[in-house]
Amino acid sequence: MVGFFSQMQTGPSRLFNVWPGHAGLPMVQMPILRSLFVTVGSDTASDSELLRRFAETNDRTAFELVVRRHAELVWGVCRAALPRDLHAAEDAFQATFLILARKAATIRDGSAAGWLFRVARNVAVRARSAHVLQPLVDTLPAKGNSVEEEAARREIAPIVSEEVDRLAATLRDPVVLCFLEGHTHAEAAARRGWPVGTVASRLARAKNILRDRLSRRGVAFPAAGLVAVFASPPAPAATLIRAALVIATGPADQVPAPVLSLTKGVLSAMRFAKLKLISALVVVAVGLSVALAAVSGSGTQPITNTQDDSSLPADPPKKPADGKPEMDKRLKALQGKWRVVKSEGGGQEASADQLAKQPPIVIEKDTLINDDGVSDTPLTLAIKFPADGKQAIDLVITGGPVVAFGTTMPGLYKLEDDILTLCIRDMEHLDKGRPTEFKPDKTTAVMILERVKDKKEELKALAGEWTVTVVNFSGKDDPAGQVGKTKWAIEGAKVTMIEPNALSPIMGLKLDPSAVPPTLDLMTTDGKEVKQKGIYFRQGDKLTLCFADPKVKDAARPTELKPVEGVVYIVLERKPKK
Repeated sequence: MVGFFSQMQTGPSRLFNVWPGHAGLPMVQMPILRSLFVTVGSDTASDSELLRRFAETNDRTAFELVVRRHAELVWGVCRAALPRDLHAAEDAFQATFLILARKAATIRDGSAAGWLFRVARNVAVRARSAHVLQPLVDTLPAKGNSVEEEAARREIAPIVSEEVDRLAATLRDPVVLCFLEGHTHAEAAARRGWPVGTVASRLARAKNILRDRLSRRGVAFPAAGLVAVFASPPAPAATLIRAALVIATGPADQVPAPVLSLTKGVLSAMRFAKLKLISALVVVAVGLSVALAAVSGSGTQPITNTQDDSSLPADPPKKPADGKPEMDKRLKALQGKWRVVKSEGGGQEASADQLAKQPPIVIEKDTLINDDGVSDTPLTLAIKFPADGKQAIDLVITGGPVVAFGTTMPGLYKLEDDILTLCIRDMEHLDKGRPTEFKPDKTTAVMILERVKDKKEELKALAGEWTVTVVNFSGKDDPAGQVGKTKWAIEGAKVTMIEPNALSPIMGLKLDPSAVPPTLDLMTTDGKEVKQKGIYFRQGDKLTLCFADPKVKDAARPTELKPVEGVVYIVLERKPKK
């Protein structure tokens, strides 16, 4: 086939066309050997194994087999998103497999179907925004469909595709394998390494979720099933598949411009999504968040996913052999909302302002949900407790702004009262294994989280005597000489400001620890008049405050914990509690 037999040799062996991995064999033997190669083993090999061969040894036959396995799925997804633009669908089809070739070494699942579904949809959506719709080219209805039925199918296909994409990975993969590619439950279970019963239960749950979500959008779940929605007429032509193979495995300078543009755009979005994941875990990349927001505003469409609340990890935690529900106890102790009070990794430490803007991390059942406040969809991680130590914890990616679903990040954890400390190995250094100590470095991130308290509990946490260590008034440092001299004594909902040689006014304290950022107001003691509207962030025995300029009438509440024009910025510290 074109592109598979290259590297002509000169001299005595000039009649030998070299096939990768089989140098020196006569070209006339190639079709026979290739047929034997496919028949004897590759057709039963997993996608990850075939793609590993392609990535490591340039085994193009292995790559071709993966393409042919999933060509109809990818074509159906592309046509569903681009029902009236055949040329754009062809570009999206070819770009999807070019991306697969570029990312072959990263595919670890037994089946690449779920990964390809997401990539194909994102490529097609990007192509849809980049192309001016062409006249409807293939108006022939699917076999057995009337023109009206075909028109209805084309109308709902993009909606169904979007809702399938929104499913959690653990629900989406069996849908793609069984409903879209037509595998039996047993075949899908073998490809994903799950029990057959798990596939059946997840399919049932996914179907119920899809039916509910589609009904809310005014679309009835297809009576003929999802397969009918993605059965685009005609099936991908052999010439289109051959062209995709040549483009995916050939020289980069021969890739058609539209395909190359789509490929670069989606690969760039993948890289940004990966950085979002790292940022969400380390919570230090505000500059990155700004850049991502700018990219999003300019039309970049990162691969996204919305995690369903009912999703579960592939395998639920197992109870110890002695019957004690130890895993259940450990998970139960982690339930609730947590705020990150310190985060360090990659040589950087998050500031109070960065942390104050982060919505709480939620641990619900066996899932950690981290909404970074920037991404369209939250990062979701399944929590597992491996057997190699009481402090060992694994976080498994199950959803969010990434495509590396199923990736396990090993780490350590410790829970002391309402303080949770995590040390997690980042995705770039998984080969280094589980960390051995709670110490941040270039390969790990350490986070300290505190359970989110209600107002009453937060007031208790603020109680004590605090010393002013930083004052900045509208950009000017400590104009009144308060640093080190002024103290705040907080007791209940009252704060007494103690200054040398001066009266000590008593102010009322009103706060909302659940706001983002948390708010704190100082009032007259009768609670009627708000003197200063502010925000705050507490990190153990360090309290950072930012108030609106008291000289400006009806000044808006600050949104950042920074010493800037028009605000009063204060940092206080107290002696650690014994």
